[in-house]
Amino acid sequence: MTRSRASHSVVRVVQARHYASTRSCMQFGLSPLQGQASFEETLRECERAEAAGFDSIWLGEHHNNPILYPAPLIGLAAVASRTRRIRLGTGVLLLPLYHPMMVAEEGAMVDVISGGRLILGVGPGYAPEEFAAFGQSLKERGSRMEESASLLHRLWTETNVTHHGKNYRVDNATVAPRPVQRPRPPIWFGAWAEPALRRAARLGDAWIVGPSANLEEIAPCARLYRNACVESVRGKGEIALFRYVFVAHSTKEAIAAAGDGFIQAFERMYFRWPHPVVKRPSGELTIERLARDRIIFGDPRTCVEEIIRFRRELDAKHLICRFSVPGIPREACAISLDLFTREVMPILRADES
Repeated sequence: MTRSRASHSVVRVVQARHYASTRSCMQFGLSPLQGQASFEETLRECERAEAAGFDSIWLGEHHNNPILYPAPLIGLAAVASRTRRIRLGTGVLLLPLYHPMMVAEEGAMVDVISGGRLILGVGPGYAPEEFAAFGQSLKERGSRMEESASLLHRLWTETNVTHHGKNYRVDNATVAPRPVQRPRPPIWFGAWAEPALRRAARLGDAWIVGPSANLEEIAPCARLYRNACVESVRGKGEIALFRYVFVAHSTKEAIAAAGDGFIQAFERMYFRWPHPVVKRPSGELTIERLARDRIIFGDPRTCVEEIIRFRRELDAKHLICRFSVPGIPREACAISLDLFTREVMPILRADES
């Protein structure tokens, strides 16, 4: 028996033992390669994701960053032209940096171009240099987020909208063409601080959990979000879990292939920015310490077990996967995606039929 077939058999055992109790459908998204190669390669990865059965594609937004793209709605318009079925999400668009009328129009255009596949993921942002690049105050992002998100609802569902607020003024505005989805495309919120989580419960259709926090940091935020959803009479509230994923034939092989790539990426990005809840683990980092309760990492069996654990702890219905990691060879990331597609995702889908 080949290594791949043996690994697949082991994962089947995991399914029999652990997956019977997790019967509701789980959706799988892909956050593709961004900024580390040509955009054509990103588009090809999106095409392969659709063929492999992924449910959604997510493009993020960062500025002053050599390895992450800005302008996710523009990117999704290109992805829409190369795909047919898969949902298209911004993960996330930094809403306070833009006028809501512009976001409403561009979002509507992506929904039209894609035939009604847009999910607008929005977040307040937290990197000071990004707000400085736009000449905006980081302190005002909460107020801008609240007003802009509320106005998006109106612009996508009403005509002749007039609004005179603290941050934005709109007079007799109508978005045309209208979005394909009715009453509007779904809006998912990235959030961490209590006011932002309550806003997500009031105005959003789901909460997107960013990739840098570990389970201990996520859990109290999830409880707050769920409670706020009940208080706002919006029901239970959906949770979408964004995670880095690295699958290898064995955990030993995963550790060797990952090297310092994950550690350097987290040090340069997430642990450098002033995050509301994420704290860098103290002392010297190893990939094992970094990955614990944070990264889906290891052989296929371990990855299945970790995803089931995250899903059970958070009752997350969506898993958005990022396989491309700066500093890790593209070949290793491609193998990781292939193993996930062949040996992890089918097991987690097995009870959906």
